[in-house]
Amino acid sequence: MTTKTTLTPKAYNYQWKTADEIIANIHTTVKFPTFGIGTVADKTGVTNPDTYRKAHELWLKLKDAFNKEAATYEPEAYDSKLGSVGKVERREVLRSAWWDELSEYAEDEYYDITRIIEVLHDYEKLETGRILFGS
Repeated sequence: MTTKTTLTPKAYNYQWKTADEIIANIHTTVKFPTFGIGTVADKTGVTNPDTYRKAHELWLKLKDAFNKEAATYEPEAYDSKLGSVGKVERREVLRSAWWDELSEYAEDEYYDITRIIEVLHDYEKLETGRILFGS
């Protein structure tokens, strides 16, 4: 009798904090909080390290802007430059809004860069609340 062992991938807990850590792990199978089991490369279709570096740089800008926005954010005002909706402690940001506000990259890089950020950071608990991504 043969016993089949199924290994459960390690849960991704937003532990890759630098571009180099992300690039080193693009083919590591993990369980993402909202994207299921797979690798970053599989979930995004992107393997170019330069694109991951750009995504990480833009993520740091978005994270900073998201945390700063919390101080003056009013859910009923609908005037967030990041396209935020929801309670301050659990906001969904609109991809096209935060891209237009923060990105300096070419429009043809939009999908790859935003997809990387979403896979790596959707539902992450930041300093001022949980960030979710909307289209």
